Amino acid sequence: MRMKITVLSGAVVFALMGIADATARALDLDAVFHEVAATNPSLAARRELIEAAERRVGPSGAWQSPMIELGPVNVPTSGRFDEDPMTMKMVEVTQRVPLFGKNGISRSSAKAAVGAEGAGLEMARYQTFALAWESYADAYYGERLVRAAMAHQTEMDRLVRSAQVRYESGNGRLEDFLRAQAERAQALSDLLAFQAEARGARVRLAAVMGRDPSAFADSLSAPPAAPVPAEPGSWLAAVGDSHPRLRELQSQIDRYQLAARASRRTAWPDLELKGAYGVREPIDGMAQDNLWSATVGFVLPIFAGARELSEGKEMDAMARSYEAERRAATLDLRQQVLATHATALSDQRTVTLLADTILVFQHRVVDASWSTYSTGSSDLWRVLEATHSLYGEDVALVRARQDLARTEARLLSITARGDLLNLSLPVPSSKAP
Repeated sequence: MRMKITVLSGAVVFALMGIADATARALDLDAVFHEVAATNPSLAARRELIEAAERRVGPSGAWQSPMIELGPVNVPTSGRFDEDPMTMKMVEVTQRVPLFGKNGISRSSAKAAVGAEGAGLEMARYQTFALAWESYADAYYGERLVRAAMAHQTEMDRLVRSAQVRYESGNGRLEDFLRAQAERAQALSDLLAFQAEARGARVRLAAVMGRDPSAFADSLSAPPAAPVPAEPGSWLAAVGDSHPRLRELQSQIDRYQLAARASRRTAWPDLELKGAYGVREPIDGMAQDNLWSATVGFVLPIFAGARELSEGKEMDAMARSYEAERRAATLDLRQQVLATHATALSDQRTVTLLADTILVFQHRVVDASWSTYSTGSSDLWRVLEATHSLYGEDVALVRARQDLARTEARLLSITARGDLLNLSLPVPSSKAP
């Protein structure tokens, strides 16, 4: 039974080490960001939405197309064109000319919609970068957990061998031998769970990068850990008028306010210009002058006025709705920044405490327990307990670093400011704002 457990655990460790060490090329977070910016399908879709909005600007400010009429007028029932002097072949052109700037206001409204799409793309970029950062950190630290479980299982193998030797020599207890085997099996269980966690994170990272998840085997460099300021002032300052989320909402406010103005202008009369030219045939051999006419008219929106007024009020209500949403978004972003800062500060202090103090002493405890056990002045369970505690603190340190990375990634999605975390993010493509 012992041989089966040892062979099984060794085979799994060997296989998992082979998977963890499989590399195509070194990959760091900066390279991930550039690949996300270039190939993420969701960002590509948002860029196309900007182009679609840009295509609506021209038609929004264009005049109505002119109308051309061709045909004969005043033709006798005989069908002849040379009997009546009023018979002619006529061409008529009609053009409606908007007065009072309605088309210009509509064009400005469409441009505001483009601005909203551009700001939305910028916000989506930061959120996608944050998602990539979280997935990257989960994958990297998941593999660190795999290594920690491997190292702990190596220690458990040592404990099992020592307990077996002492038990078979009559100097040890069966209880110690069995507890060491149970701990080794638990380490194997942790190893499998950590490997599954790392693989799942790699799948998520590949999806964000626009890659085939089944072919993603790059080795990962350690993600950056920017120092967290003691006070959140610099992070709160990012929540201002330049924040893409707030710019998006402000552009929507402008869009609907302008649309309301344009709708009300529709209730004002438009100018209509009409010109006609008629060609007349000779009558009894005598040539006739051709005729022309020109008129100026006004389109009176008598029956459309109430409808346009109602549409204007609807657009005003939409603008007020976005104004309220912008105020709510400002408050929400500020509280998220404060909460994230508190979490990041706690994570950073936890990492420092674990790395610089707790693990240092825990290593000493393990060394001391092995020393006293070797001299026969203590039982194996003390070594087992100390080794297990060291393993637990090692896992806690990896988790704390993972939490710090995820918190800083969340900060990126909230503030839309890479410089606060010493990040150099890729420049948007030509279609992006």
